[in-house]
Amino acid sequence: MLIKHRNSQRRIYLDNAVYFITFKTYGNFPYFKLPIFCDLFVEELMLCKTIKQFELYAYNVLYDHVHLLLKPRRKYNISKIIKSLKENASRDINYVITGRYNVGDTSTCRLHVRGFINECRKKFVNQYGTNQIHFPPFKWQQSFHDHVIRNEKDFANHYNYVVYNHQKHGLPENWKYTSLKP
Repeated sequence: MLIKHRNSQRRIYLDNAVYFITFKTYGNFPYFKLPIFCDLFVEELMLCKTIKQFELYAYNVLYDHVHLLLKPRRKYNISKIIKSLKENASRDINYVITGRYNVGDTSTCRLHVRGFINECRKKFVNQYGTNQIHFPPFKWQQSFHDHVIRNEKDFANHYNYVVYNHQKHGLPENWKYTSLKP
């Protein structure tokens, strides 16, 4: 079934489709240079995968953007999945930076991640202190780019692009924040 996204003529939802997805940090700020934020994002990604029940074929977290290769299940489309992932990651990264949740946050820290987030906060404060002038509030650019995978060759091309993309950006071959990690 083909359904167009309400805010875009280009977004389509197809049953059983695999999607290549990219989204970026606001202003291309390199938050993910910090392993603390990468670890937190990957934890949120795995939790979102469990809650939203999608198949995750590949991911790569780079300094200012993220690539995913995934297949939604019927209950949650790609927009709902990415909204949840971005919203929860933003909230929790901002907590690590500031030590508090933003006024008006409608979601709260989820399940077992709370202890993990508190550990991230401690590490962050030990390294950068509590008076944060180095990091603007974490924010994603609006929306995301998606591409529907058309066939096996397209899948293979995008899979390789995702898992090896850190090399294109000059990051180490043994980059920890890819699904290809050792």
